Amino acid sequence: MISSYKKITRDLKKNIFSNIYFLMGEESYFIDKIVDHFETNFIDEKNKSFNQEIIYGKDTDIITIINRCRRFPMMSNKQLIIIKEAQNLEIFRYKNETNLKIFFNYLINPSKETYLIFSYKNKVLDKRKSISKKIIENSIVLNTDDKINKIYDNQLPEWIKKEVESNNCYIKSEAIYMLTENIGNNLSKINNELNKIYINKSDDKTITAKDIENYVGINREYNLFELQDALVNKDLIKSIKIIKYFESNPKKNPIQKIILSLFAFFSKLLFVLSYKSIAKDKISQILKIHPFAANSYIKASNNYNFDDVKRIIKYFKELDLISKGIKYNSNKEGILLKELIFKMIYV
Repeated sequence: MISSYKKITRDLKKNIFSNIYFLMGEESYFIDKIVDHFETNFIDEKNKSFNQEIIYGKDTDIITIINRCRRFPMMSNKQLIIIKEAQNLEIFRYKNETNLKIFFNYLINPSKETYLIFSYKNKVLDKRKSISKKIIENSIVLNTDDKINKIYDNQLPEWIKKEVESNNCYIKSEAIYMLTENIGNNLSKINNELNKIYINKSDDKTITAKDIENYVGINREYNLFELQDALVNKDLIKSIKIIKYFESNPKKNPIQKIILSLFAFFSKLLFVLSYKSIAKDKISQILKIHPFAANSYIKASNNYNFDDVKRIIKYFKELDLISKGIKYNSNKEGILLKELIFKMIYV
């Protein structure tokens, strides 16, 4: 049965469990959270060595897994088996009718004492295949790519705030904005960076922009958001300073990353400018961004018109071809970016 992350976690808190879970999709954060919950809380600490087993897909096969599932737990009424990197199991890559039949039989009639979890990351099952249909029919399936599980850009700030609060901390708005603008919509990466901060701020429970700078490595003055803001205001001096900073560390600030970030903003700005008049709340709703971020689009719409942005997007496309070696240009990346900045500001 297809379920949602919220439904699964709500059931886990109520101690409502299924014997088989199949967790799949690109967003590994949700998969890791559920697996971590089972790994940490499901089996008593004293019984874990006997009744909790973590197996990696590349190191086993489905017959071995089922045989272990059929064993009885020791000195307990339950056992937990977690298959990490389940996408590497042969049964999902090669068709073997005998193994499929054995697996299907187990899915239909699982051991009541065994709780089996498949962590199938970075891809989803092909629903047309018989193995996929059997799994969906006989287990709790989480597809992190489903819309119901998505955290959209405009929901990220609130999501970060709640995640931080769940760790008994507080995060300031500027810090949230630095994270979302520089990391993007990658829940696992955001969570990893927040964990770094928790470790380094054991006493102080308030996360500030300075903490993001110190522990995440995002410079408050020289980052993609500040470059975007400088361009929104047509501030040539600040824009060139930031490009020079990027030029000093090209591995951390590759030209493709810069182009992609600016293209994302200005392509959305083009969409905003297609409306004759649009309010901040409407921009937030249409672009699925936080209302705070919508201010940048309002400001940019006062400094750039529709035709300006169309020309700017052409500049991005031309520079993208150069950066990929499709179109020849002998200039270094720093010079190319500075030329781009001049063209954008004096469009």
